[in-house]
Order: sequence, then structure tokens, then C-alpha cells
Amino acid sequence: MPKRDDIIESIITELQGEDLEPDDIEECRRLLKENYRDLEFPVNNVTLRRIRAQNFRNLDDRTVRFDDQNTVLYGPNDQGKTAMLEAARFNLFGRQQKQRITLTDPIQDGKESLETTGNWSVDTNHYLVHRMMNREGPGYSGDDRPKLNTEPSSEDDIPFQAPNTQQDVSEAFGIWPVESRDFGRYNIFSLFCLMAPDYKAFLRWQNKGDFIDLLFGISLAAPINESKKRRNKVYELTEDEETAPEDLATAQSRETELQERVEELQVSKEETETTLADRRSELRSINETLDQDNELERLESEKRRLQRQIDKLESEKRETRGNLRDTRLRIERYEEMEMGEELHSTAQDLQQMMSVPNRCPICTNSVDDDQRRRLMNDGDCPLCRKEMPADRIEEGTEQDVRESIIEQEQMEEKLDELQSRERELEGELQLVESRIEDHQNQLDTVEAQMADNDVKQLADRRDELETEISELEREATSIRVEMNARQDELQDVRERVDELEGAYESRNEKAQKQQALKTFERVVRRHIEEERTDLKNALQDEMNDLLSYFEYGRFADARSVEFQPRGGYDFSVVVEDGDNVPSDRHNEYSNEGKIVALLFHTAVLKQLAEQSSTLPIRMFIFDSPFFDIPDTGNAPDIGNFLLALPEELSEYQVILTVTDSALSDRDELGDVYEVKDF
Repeated sequence: MPKRDDIIESIITELQGEDLEPDDIEECRRLLKENYRDLEFPVNNVTLRRIRAQNFRNLDDRTVRFDDQNTVLYGPNDQGKTAMLEAARFNLFGRQQKQRITLTDPIQDGKESLETTGNWSVDTNHYLVHRMMNREGPGYSGDDRPKLNTEPSSEDDIPFQAPNTQQDVSEAFGIWPVESRDFGRYNIFSLFCLMAPDYKAFLRWQNKGDFIDLLFGISLAAPINESKKRRNKVYELTEDEETAPEDLATAQSRETELQERVEELQVSKEETETTLADRRSELRSINETLDQDNELERLESEKRRLQRQIDKLESEKRETRGNLRDTRLRIERYEEMEMGEELHSTAQDLQQMMSVPNRCPICTNSVDDDQRRRLMNDGDCPLCRKEMPADRIEEGTEQDVRESIIEQEQMEEKLDELQSRERELEGELQLVESRIEDHQNQLDTVEAQMADNDVKQLADRRDELETEISELEREATSIRVEMNARQDELQDVRERVDELEGAYESRNEKAQKQQALKTFERVVRRHIEEERTDLKNALQDEMNDLLSYFEYGRFADARSVEFQPRGGYDFSVVVEDGDNVPSDRHNEYSNEGKIVALLFHTAVLKQLAEQSSTLPIRMFIFDSPFFDIPDTGNAPDIGNFLLALPEELSEYQVILTVTDSALSDRDELGDVYEVKDF
């Protein structure tokens, strides 16, 4: 593949043809130089020597020695063969949560913890990893605190030290350069193992394309990812920049409205001030003229004096009328009281009449009305008709009469006083009305004299001017207030327009930067596609060669493997009858899917072994190749392929788990593998 510097210059040349600005091209160059670099792996080979699992799934305490050899774990089902491989994966990678591939329920039922001890060959060195897991409520703990010994004195030399981190283990085994790129550890390891029942775990991985690119030195995905980050962070539009075009148009419209209104107010202000100055000048001239005419001033002074006198007399008139009204009301009340006394006297007479007995005390005859009347009017006795003694008749009422007479005399005196006061007030009222009339006549004469005076017109004009000037002053004040308010608002709007123009300009600059980076990403993707095409051609040739092992089953009539011309690493196995098998078909649990995955993994690992620097894992694990019992055609094909794997993957430690059945031949496997009965 082309050297790094050559690829960078090739990309820059293409960008120059895209008419990018020089500073944009320099930014793209920096992105390439800072992010496009080959991964450096401190380790070349990692293989498995030995694994011990305690309380792991159905394993009580089991140890298997691999000694870096191609090995088959052979035996009946449910003996822990798959669990042993999972224990090795757990020992090296721990347990990932919230990942696509996870480890579930690993602790043996009835136990509170599990332990794994792995002995690994790292290049020529022996590394030991000890990892535990404890039950903790509904979950687990401890799996993220492994113990790493890079210089063990024995296979069980677990160090008495503080736990390490997973990063410590990943760095020691040379996995960290890839893991640090946010590829999950189980996802990474899925390239190196086919685990039942989901044999297409790696093929279904969404990010497998970027991962394969990275392993084969096609590292241009990193500059693209960094470019995307810059677009989304450095050149992300702020809220003001997002709405800058609309907000700027609104603010500019408001600025125009305010400017026009301020100009209108300025014209009105100037017109009003000019008119006000003219009226003030005219008023000063009139006042100077009027100050020189003493006769008009005298008449106006006399007019004011007479008006004050009339106002005073009118006040006296109102007061006199009020007093007269009160006096007359009191007279009416006393007259009503005198009438009441007369009625009272009559009532007393009637009372006396009614006090005469109804029957004569001598003869017991009834006393008629004539007899009563003679007693009241003539003083005659109703019996003998002789005159009654005066003291006999008036004895009961004499005191009352005297009091009544005195009271009557007092009332008459008070009434006379009030009537006298009434006459006085009537005279005063007539006098006041007469004086008012005289003063009014004098006022009419003065006003007539003022009307005949030529200066009166000037005085009237003066009054008009004073009124008009007052109104103009109020209008001028109102204009100044509104004008100040509009000018303040205009200043604020202009400042806002300046801000929005800056935001709009920044928006355009960021949009240009984003577009430049999108162009950069497009050009880089084209280079990635070119490099991928070379890799896909190599994989395609490798897989076509591997098809020769399949003579009886589903792929007996397979002609070739074809990768999609663009995009990732999806492909199809082309079959004679036209029923082609795409790699993205949902057949992960079938023999078809198993064989497709086996072809791809084998080809990728073969090509990977030719890389000078890549991920150092040198193992290929195939769990239960005869899971989901193959038909009679696929079974021999799979068997033949298993026998060929050690040769095809000569740079790798191949580990299989095979169930003891009619589909497998232990002796044949023993010819190429170290068989461990399980």
C-alpha cells in the first residue's frame, strides 16, 4: 500500500482541485498529519498456554494446558468445553457491560464467586492473569480488578499486590492501541473466535469495516472521525448563529423603521421650535407695545377692581339672602306655634265640658248638652240654674291660664323681633342689589372704554399667543421625549444589528468550514475505498481459494466470492444455481451462516498475518463446529476445513471444541491437533 506521506499529498492535491480556501486546505493537512498514522503495537504474538477455571458455569475446578499448540477439546456435550473457552476470554478481557456481546450468569449455581487463572505467551514471555468475580446483590463485582504478573515464577504464581486495571492488562498484551479507539474488547476478540450459537457475531458488527481498516493500516477513518468532531463541536452553530439570517432581517427592518421615525420627529421638532420662536418673538413685541400704553393698563386695573367689588357684593348678597331665609323660616315656626296655643285653649274648654258629670248627684237624672253649655258659657248650675261662684269654676285652671298668658306674650315678643329683623334684612338686600347694579354699570362703562381702545386688539392677540405658546411648548416636550426614546431604542437595535451581523458572518464562515470538511471527508472516503478495494480483492482471492474445501454441501457449486464494490466488507458467495448467499443474510444460527463466517474469518486472519504491525492476538477459536447438526453434505465439508485450518492459519494457535459424535473423527483430528479429552 502507498506510504503515508504519499497518501496525504495525494489527498491534498485533490482538495486543491475542489477550490478550497488555502486555510481550509491547511486545516485538512493538519487533520491528516495528526490523525492519520499507523498503529504501533508493542507486542507481536499472544497465545494461550494454560487456563484454570473454578466455579465457572458448570466447571468446578478444571485446568487445561494448551502450550501454544493447536488443540481440540473433545468429548460429550455439557462437559464444559465451551465454558473453558469463555473462561479464557473472561480471563483476558473481563466482563463488559452494556455491550453487544456480553457474558451472562458465569458463576456456578450455588457459588458466590468464580476464579480464572490464565497463563499466556506474550512474544517469548510468560504472563499470568488472575481474575475473579463475586456475586453482589443482583449483579457482580471484582471482575474489573485483575492481577497481572509479567514475571511469574510458576503457573500459579498469583502476585500479592494491589489489583491492576483492565487497561494494564490490555497494554501488556498489546491490545490497547485498538481498544483505545473505542472498540469493545469482546467485539475485538470476536474476529478471532466463532462461538456457538451466533457464528456471525463479527459479521453483524456495525463497526467491523472501520475495525478491519485499522488492522490493515487503512487508518484514514481517524481523520474523518476527527473532522466530524470538528464540524459538530468547533464549527457547531450557536443559537444566535442558527437564527442569524431571520433575526438580522428583523433587526434591520426595525432599524429602518426607527430611523425613519426619528427623522420624522426631527422635522416636527424643527418645525415646532421654529413656530415657537416666531410666536415668542411676536409676544415680546406685543408686550413691549402694551407696556407703553398706561390708559389701557389703568382701565384693566379699574376693571379688575370693579370685578373684585362685584364679587364681594355678590358674596354679601348671598349671605344676606341666607339670613333672610332663615329669619322667615323662624317667623313661620312661631306663627304655627301661636295657632297651636289657640287650639290648646279650645281643647281645655272641651275638657272642662267633658268633666261635668253625666248624671245629677241629687236626682240622678241625666245631664244634657244644654245644661253643660250653660255651665261653660254662663256659669249657671245645671241643677238650679243659679250663677256659680267664679272661684268654683276657675279653681282648677287658673294657674294654667296664667302660665299660658305669659308664654303667649313671650312668643309675640319674639315674633315681633323676627319680623323687625326680616324688614332690616330686606332693606340690606335691596341696598346690596343696588350697589351691585351700580358697580356693574361702572364695569360695563370700563369695558366699553377698553373696547373702544385700539390697544385691546393687541391684548387679545397677546392672550391668543400665550395660549398657543403653551400648547407649542407641550408639543415640543412630547416630541423631545418620544425622540429620545426612539433614539435610545435605535442605538440598542444598531448594537443588536452589529452583533447579528457578526453572528451572520460567523455563521457563513462556519458553514464554509463545515462544507470544506465535508469535502475533505468525501475525498478521504474515496481514498479509503481505493485502499479497501485492494484489500477486498486480496480477501476475495483468498476466499475463492478456500472454496475448494467445500465439495459436498451448500457450497459445493460455489463459483466465487464477490465483495460489494463500495462500502464495507459485505460480500456474497456466488452459486451456480443463482441462489447466492449474501454475508448479511440472517442465517447466523445455520450451517450456511457458519460456513460463510468461517470463510471470511479465515481469509481475514491469513491476510492479517502478513501485516508487519497489527493486533498481536495469534489465536483462532472455533466452538462447536458441528453445532446444529449439519446435513450429510455440510458435515464432511466442515470436517475437511477443520483439518486444513492449522495449515491455512499456520501463524495462529487454532483451538476447537468438538463433540464426540458420528460427525467427527477423533483420530483424524489427532493427526493435526493436540486432542484433550473433555
